[in-house]
Amino acid sequence: MNELIVFVYKGRYFVRDTETICYFSSISKSYGYNTDLVYDEDVFGVTDNVFSFPILNYVFSLDKVIAERVISLSPFMVVFLLNFNNIGWVKRIGSFLTKSNIKTIVISPLDGLDDKEIDFASYVLVGEPEKVFDRFVQKIKRREELLPKKMQVDGLCDVDKLPLPDKSLFSRYIDFSLSYMVYTSKGCIGKCSYCEETIYSNKFGPFYYRRRSPAKVIEELILAKKKYNPREIIFKDSVFTVDKKWLKEFLKMYTQEIKVPYKCFGKAEFFDEEIAYELKSSGCYCIEFGIQTLNEKIRKEVLYRQETFAHIEKALKICDKYQLYYDLDHMFGLPGETIEDHKKAVKFYHGLKYLNRIKCHNLVVYPQSEIKKFYPSGTTEDFFSGVAGQGKMKVANRCFEKIFKILPLLPEWLVNFFMQNGKWRIFNFIPGILIIIGQILIAIKNRDKRFKIYSRLYPIKVYRWIKSLCL
Repeated sequence: MNELIVFVYKGRYFVRDTETICYFSSISKSYGYNTDLVYDEDVFGVTDNVFSFPILNYVFSLDKVIAERVISLSPFMVVFLLNFNNIGWVKRIGSFLTKSNIKTIVISPLDGLDDKEIDFASYVLVGEPEKVFDRFVQKIKRREELLPKKMQVDGLCDVDKLPLPDKSLFSRYIDFSLSYMVYTSKGCIGKCSYCEETIYSNKFGPFYYRRRSPAKVIEELILAKKKYNPREIIFKDSVFTVDKKWLKEFLKMYTQEIKVPYKCFGKAEFFDEEIAYELKSSGCYCIEFGIQTLNEKIRKEVLYRQETFAHIEKALKICDKYQLYYDLDHMFGLPGETIEDHKKAVKFYHGLKYLNRIKCHNLVVYPQSEIKKFYPSGTTEDFFSGVAGQGKMKVANRCFEKIFKILPLLPEWLVNFFMQNGKWRIFNFIPGILIIIGQILIAIKNRDKRFKIYSRLYPIKVYRWIKSLCL
């Protein structure tokens, strides 16, 4: 019998789903199976955070190519991980595979799937992905013949007892010598109304947020350093700085054992001078904060974010003091947002000394999210696709998104000029290519490591996509 398990994934790499699939691979190998990956990098798709052009992505779809690659491997089992956006794609690929009698497994963290949507699946696994997949592979390995089509496993796994994620699965596509992604935790302490982490937390309970021990994370990074020797580490935890005791213990070990520049994510109300000092002295070159909006009422009553403007202002001033660069997340398409909110944000952001980038996102309203009650009509499909907002705010959002992206380049007098008498509308006619050039200039000025990495990886990614189309 062929002992190969193939995982199929579509989307950008630097997200939680790819980490979960790497855990699937390591779990499979722990039971003696071989693993492989068939990967659609979603060039120009809704998950493409460099240049999203979904129509082009759709017209030149790789669905058939992906299915043929899977079939050519003659796998024992094919595994899909469902998320909030990919059910249509999974169904299309799965339907191709049913014609080849390949055993297809669909894993969903959430229940409530429409049976008609997944009628192609041999088995449907529901529960925390790593736990339910481990249980399923156990049963397959024992040759248990009478497995139900739907298997649900309750409870959560012990993140310290999971095998290290098998990053080699993506090594054909991602150059880990440039950047190595790691999660030290699972879940988030926040309860933001729009976030998928909140949906999972509501599903799995108050203990969904868990963190690996410092020693376990260091074990992974020692292996990564030996195998890939990465130039940077990116900690993708929703909030890396939330537990000061854990952070200090970890960073002491990190400084001794790893010594690689890194980027991480913070939360303004859990940030102080001691944390800034620990980050800066251990090699952190940039921290990212989710601001989303400077409208206090929207932030608290709609987004359910607890940090105040005072928290945000204090955290960024501390970063300025310690010469620690920071990226800021700003969200468009929020219910109740106004042009005055955007103008206020422009004024505040422009006065920041060590601002690296303002990363612009669109609000995405998932059916299971709590923000749904504020915005029942829904929004764009992904953070990076299209322009969010309705009515006059759609044009305003398009203009201010361009302004935010090049704001560090603009002198104060020019910012003031654009903010008077609706002159910000000029940006509606500025070609996107000029904004991209502006972003490149900012990246060069700030020696932005992440931008440099994308500039190397993205052309290769596009080349692979074109090559696949021509096969």
